Amino acid sequence: MNQNTSKLFVFVALECEAKALINHFKLKKDNAKHPFSIYSNDNMTLTVTGVGKVAMAGGVAYVLAAYPEVKQPVLINVGIAGHKTSEIGSLFIASKVTDVESGRVFYPQLIGAKGIASDEIKSTVLPNTDYSEGGLNDMEASAFYEIAVKFSSCELIHCLKVVSDNETSSIEGINAKNVVEWVDKQLGSCEKVFEHLLHLRDLIVPIELPEYIIIIDRWHFTVSGKVKLKALLKRWRVLASSNWLKNSTVEYVTGKDILRQLAVDVESLEVNL
Repeated sequence: MNQNTSKLFVFVALECEAKALINHFKLKKDNAKHPFSIYSNDNMTLTVTGVGKVAMAGGVAYVLAAYPEVKQPVLINVGIAGHKTSEIGSLFIASKVTDVESGRVFYPQLIGAKGIASDEIKSTVLPNTDYSEGGLNDMEASAFYEIAVKFSSCELIHCLKVVSDNETSSIEGINAKNVVEWVDKQLGSCEKVFEHLLHLRDLIVPIELPEYIIIIDRWHFTVSGKVKLKALLKRWRVLASSNWLKNSTVEYVTGKDILRQLAVDVESLEVNL
């Protein structure tokens, strides 16, 4: 795996979701012993994780940990999902990802996703056949996103979902053959998203954060706190184009005080797409 030069990593739950992608991109199976089925070419690595949040989280963490040298990888979750009214086989990109059980919410940054409808995805532990609230229903997107953001920038992390069931076509009607056909029909749109994100990745340059070193030298942070601090400072730098610490006039006692105020300041910034 470590000999691969992939910058694009695709994660699916089912082999039938992977089949059209494997054939189209001529991916070869990695026959080494892994807990997941992994396929790749020179540019892409695709992992079949298995169904559910735990399986997806494990697959994302396992594969990306094997590529520590890849900076800012493009990370995509492709799969099927239910939707109240949309036509079977139609394609969506997630504008919001909600973990129903934990209540955690993620907001992918939709930059350049032209021509593809967007909607919220709600991820549940068990299949959800209640279409009363609208949006997409799946079992993996929230776990994928929660782990993926630890390895890349949110602009490069997305969920692409093909509608497999709705209020007039039940989940019982889904079969592997149909899933392969639905994904196959959306390969052109998926490939455009892949290409756009790879181009976007090439435009991203490392963000210098001199205030990060100053802050961790003066205040105590846990390991996870340092990760959160760096992520928030990067977002501030992108949106405000300034040194957050120099802009702040508040007196801080602990690292938690820093994180709390920085999060508030970041959320107050206007985002213009």
